[in-house]
Amino acid sequence: MRKYDIYLINGDVSQHYFGQESKLFHLFLDEIRAADENKAIIKKQIKYISNPIPVVELQHRLLSSFKHRTDYFFFDHTHRLQISEPFSKAQMFIFPDYIHLVSEGSYEAETMFFEVMRKLSPSFFALDVSTYRYGWLNPIKQVKLV
Repeated sequence: MRKYDIYLINGDVSQHYFGQESKLFHLFLDEIRAADENKAIIKKQIKYISNPIPVVELQHRLLSSFKHRTDYFFFDHTHRLQISEPFSKAQMFIFPDYIHLVSEGSYEAETMFFEVMRKLSPSFFALDVSTYRYGWLNPIKQVKLV
């Protein structure tokens, strides 16, 4: 089972930290590991570098993208895709500050959710602290100056 927390990082911050994603990951990891007095400070730092999730717009895009699928379910800010062949299941829980995604089986269902999110913004940053996996859903292209 894979579990991701996904944050919408401020555009300037995402540009600045392109190629230095481990620094962002460690900020989120520090927030989990921090003692109470430091946790509040780190939460403020995370809030400063991230934007609120555009919940209504994301809900609308998910509903319109998957409305014809019989393996898609939506109830109370929770979206679920359950594909039988190959087995792939993903549930997305949308909160104002972040998105939590849980998946199992092949990567197909979670990838379908990620594709919708990529079209909304290039600055979504996903992390799975249990496996130390992290990265942009849509890598930011570097501008080459000649």
